[in-house]
Amino acid sequence: MAKKVKEIEVTSLDSELAAAKTIEEGKDSIFIKAASVVALLMTVFHVFTGYFGQLNYVSQRGFHLAFAISILFLSMPFHDHCFGKKFAEKKGFCIISRVGDLILVAATWAAVFMARDEVSHISERLGKVTVMATCSGLILLIVVLEAARRCLGWIMPILAAIFIAYALAGPNLPMVIAHRGYSWTRILNFLSTDLDGVFGTTMSVSATVIFMFVMFGAFLEKSGCSKFFNDIAFSLTGRVRSGPALSAVVASALMGTINGSAIANVVGTGAFTIPLMKSRGYKSPFAAGVAAVASTGGQILPPVMGSGAFLMVAFTNNPYIVIVVCAVVPALLYFIGTAVAVVSQSKILDIALVDPKDIPKTRDVLKSGWIYLIVIGILIYSLLVAQLSPLRAALYATTSVPIVMLFDKEKRFTLKDIIPSFIKSGFSSMSIVMGCACAGIVVAMTSLTGIGVVFGDMMIKAAGGNLFLSLVFTAIACVILGMGLPTTSAYVIAASILAPSLVSLGLEPLTAHLFVFYFACLSAITPPVALAAYAGAGLAKTSPMTTAVEACKIGFAGFIVPFAFCYSEALLLKGSLVGIITVCISATVGTIIISMAFQGWLLWRLNIIERILLVAGGMLMFVPGTLTDIIGVAIAFVLFAVNIKKWKKPAAVKQG
Repeated sequence: MAKKVKEIEVTSLDSELAAAKTIEEGKDSIFIKAASVVALLMTVFHVFTGYFGQLNYVSQRGFHLAFAISILFLSMPFHDHCFGKKFAEKKGFCIISRVGDLILVAATWAAVFMARDEVSHISERLGKVTVMATCSGLILLIVVLEAARRCLGWIMPILAAIFIAYALAGPNLPMVIAHRGYSWTRILNFLSTDLDGVFGTTMSVSATVIFMFVMFGAFLEKSGCSKFFNDIAFSLTGRVRSGPALSAVVASALMGTINGSAIANVVGTGAFTIPLMKSRGYKSPFAAGVAAVASTGGQILPPVMGSGAFLMVAFTNNPYIVIVVCAVVPALLYFIGTAVAVVSQSKILDIALVDPKDIPKTRDVLKSGWIYLIVIGILIYSLLVAQLSPLRAALYATTSVPIVMLFDKEKRFTLKDIIPSFIKSGFSSMSIVMGCACAGIVVAMTSLTGIGVVFGDMMIKAAGGNLFLSLVFTAIACVILGMGLPTTSAYVIAASILAPSLVSLGLEPLTAHLFVFYFACLSAITPPVALAAYAGAGLAKTSPMTTAVEACKIGFAGFIVPFAFCYSEALLLKGSLVGIITVCISATVGTIIISMAFQGWLLWRLNIIERILLVAGGMLMFVPGTLTDIIGVAIAFVLFAVNIKKWKKPAAVKQG
């Protein structure tokens, strides 16, 4: 008898999905209505400042944070997020809870205005601050930690609290990590008024670029663009044997242009592609793994990568187009590996072709959805050709959605569509804002105490100054951080603590940050806590851990390529044209060979020895040098030659 798999509540894995569920289920609640009004005002505020100019840094970032916290406390009350909802049905407790939440909302706005006043007069006071700065910092610390707990769980606020404790306990710590120590007053003042505090770089990017892309995603989703992506992907791939799985890869990659959440991408595309893959004969864990891997890849695929890419602009001082160019080849290798995996599985399982009658014609899909290509084209043109700031590019692309849709009677936007999109933007930004705010506390304490330099020195010493071991330690740390944090938060913390040490070992800053960013993204499919894989497993009704293992096999290129581009920057399109072409061809061949080895198919069924040899040969293709390339190709060639007689279609594998 088959073991029953515990069903996963997918919306519990992602705060954006949970927010959408909250809006839908709480339409009659006065508090949800109030939160919706705040969300609407928040979006109007960002559109206004986007077009007419940003406010001073405390005002712009402070209002952004206060709007998000107001939405969160109104829509996620304390009584629903404490003691396992033990007292959620107690009327008296609910009233006290609601009053407390309203007090926290008022306190947040008061803290922002106090910080604003302090910063505006700080030059007159010759850099000195008053007790108002301390009060503001205390309030911000409390509300940010509590809001993050409700929205993201315990891990992020606990991590921030550890860094606060480290700042306080400096002189009493072991010599290797000791520092001068800071008082509560100094810490709170720093959090509320310093450019490296709560209103630092992470909140700056969240309050400008990231919110605009969240809004762009909300508008495109409302327009029905996700269905167009699914249809166009299936129409392009449906006629080949592996079409159902390839459509998941293509659709998820396209969705990555409008959604930075791997889990939301899994749900958006997987609801269609996972059942389709299962119906054609793919095993449930594999189908869920494909959706998880492809959706995670949406965060690293240019031209519109995940939120971390915009933070990378601020951290590395590189133009966005430079980051996009460097990310192209690694992202393509990631998706090539995924595509080869699904093709190999289609051969192993002898997947039947889809009935042509069930496949939409590409011409028909484009005829009904061509208008979406104009919107995406406006975004890409603004980002890469006109090279506008990401904020302006996203703002213009968002504005173009209702305007362009006027040319299609069936998809035409009305005020009834625009207002819900504005509201959805505010709700969808909550998790990102809280992640950035809480990460901002960690970054602030890192800046104040210098722990980043200390930790980097410790890591380099532990690795004996060896770059490869340092990269391994960094990758492990990023994956561990990503187990309980959103990609953006995991990247921010790892980038502030780990990236500087990689730079000190000789890596270019952008290369170091790309390495950290990749592994922060890949934590979504890495066991034991692989949230994107869990979301796929929830849709496929299969084992989350088995799905995560399958996802790692499918998306293996994401774990290898970052190491490769640290040793060969030709993969980042740097260097001579001949060198770039040679390295890219070698890496592509290596990716294909390894992917086939992991799946067990290379024109014939591979045994375990052949699979090990091919993985070794493929890995050699990633090692810089002509000799290693020759050895890798030779291994594959010998296996081809020895197994010529096995080049035939295998018997179908029984469905498990």
